[in-house]
Amino acid sequence: MLRAQIPEAHPFVLSLFGCQYHGAAPSPTKAELITTFTNLLKSSSSVAHIESLEQHGPFPGPGSSRIWMTYWRTPADFQQWWSSDPVASFWAALPDDSAGFWRETLQLSHRRSMFETNKPVANGLAHVGQLAPLTEKTGYWGAYRDRLADATPQERLASTMRSGVPLPKPPGAVRRGRVLMRDFPDNMCLVVEGQDYSAMGPAEREHWRENFDGLTRKWVSHVVGSGPEAGMVSARLCHAPESGVVDGEGVDEEAGSEWAPAFGFNRKVQILYFADLSYMERIGKSVKTHVDLRKNFMKSYGPGGAMQVHDLLLWVELSVVKARDVEAEYVGCCDGTGFMAYDYDPAFQDQQSQSSWWPWSLVTRASQHVFGTSA
Repeated sequence: MLRAQIPEAHPFVLSLFGCQYHGAAPSPTKAELITTFTNLLKSSSSVAHIESLEQHGPFPGPGSSRIWMTYWRTPADFQQWWSSDPVASFWAALPDDSAGFWRETLQLSHRRSMFETNKPVANGLAHVGQLAPLTEKTGYWGAYRDRLADATPQERLASTMRSGVPLPKPPGAVRRGRVLMRDFPDNMCLVVEGQDYSAMGPAEREHWRENFDGLTRKWVSHVVGSGPEAGMVSARLCHAPESGVVDGEGVDEEAGSEWAPAFGFNRKVQILYFADLSYMERIGKSVKTHVDLRKNFMKSYGPGGAMQVHDLLLWVELSVVKARDVEAEYVGCCDGTGFMAYDYDPAFQDQQSQSSWWPWSLVTRASQHVFGTSA
């Protein structure tokens, strides 16, 4: 197994962008906006990585969405692109009655982040650092927490939502206007899990199909649908359309299907916001499907197992996020999108006039991080 060595001199940025189709596919106008925004991202010489995904959703409602996960080595790199004239003009011109564009931007610290993968292939936040062997704090419950420098017996990185995750507003009609959110509970835990079957040969695909496909689908479906009682704030099950369909399988998009269409594609990514790290730990240890999946996987894919030599690609990244380091904006999106589902709750509202995140505070806090003047 490998980990990511993340530079310690400064934080890095993960900014999620999305565009709701408000249907099964984008209209010609929206397709043009998606192409323009994609080109704006690709035009940056500073972006470390762009993961382009799609998420299927209900319609009426948001419908399917295009999602871009963008990684930036420093806050200054992101800010230079975000404040550039072409990007600022594009975002300002989005129609606030139908655009369906949103962003969730997070400034992340190496002291509160970890990455693990089974192959020497950079994915996700590994693009802001470099891969290195994972030789300790691995293979047991609680290993992820033990890898976070800020997590100690005294500092449990607990959520400030003392009563748990509030009930999210259900998806609704498009909310006109721009919803900007800068106030969040402390210590939300972002988990990104990815699976890529693209390189798997026929024998491994058959082994996976017979032994792990059903368990994996059940586990991922359970997590994505677990809801506030399980500490889930927001969950997105995504796939990379360009990765192609899994051999021998179709993509089931029929209403009422047991499985989400994403399971039919080779490359899948789950984007999960938990209230805090403890909820992520609890769901992993308490759900029998996951316990069985983990045990069987280690037996089959571990040393001496039938699939010890394999081409399956897996990765997971985790970050515990400070409240001040999140900003979200939703432009002409369906009510209930992302964090907008909680904008009625005090936990997601200004409690003590917290400082604004953009634009100056981003660079200021990055400087404080480098020169050691922040708490």
